[in-house]
Amino acid sequence: MLLGFVVGLAGGLAVNLMVGGDVAWVQWVTSNVTGPLGQIFLRLLFMLVLPLLFAALVVGVAEMGDLSSLGRAGLKTLLLTIVISGIAVVIGLAMVNIFRPGDGVDPALAQQLLNQGAAGASAIVENAPGSVQAGQFFLDLIPSN
Repeated sequence: MLLGFVVGLAGGLAVNLMVGGDVAWVQWVTSNVTGPLGQIFLRLLFMLVLPLLFAALVVGVAEMGDLSSLGRAGLKTLLLTIVISGIAVVIGLAMVNIFRPGDGVDPALAQQLLNQGAAGASAIVENAPGSVQAGQFFLDLIPSN
């Protein structure tokens, strides 16, 4: 992997020194080849995080040994999660009822903003079929997290 980084660095520097970064074919290769490949590589790395974390948790639980201690620790963790989530919900509901976001907004202004959003959304929908590029299509097949 280190060799790939070194070759990529040397190749990028050589192209930049010989022809410059503003040449059309360099821009095309950067945006249509190396950029999507780099994003795919990073997304695949990010996809490894969750299974590795799950495996670490499973191994940690398996090495605890005594299942009764796991039961107490698991019950305490579950109760703590429920209590903290409940506190977060109560704080959120209290803040909404105290500050009442959205009160005082002029209904005509709200309708105008909704109409602007609808116009922008319809323009996006009309341009959508022609805006999909092959590289972006394949990049979007791999989730970012």
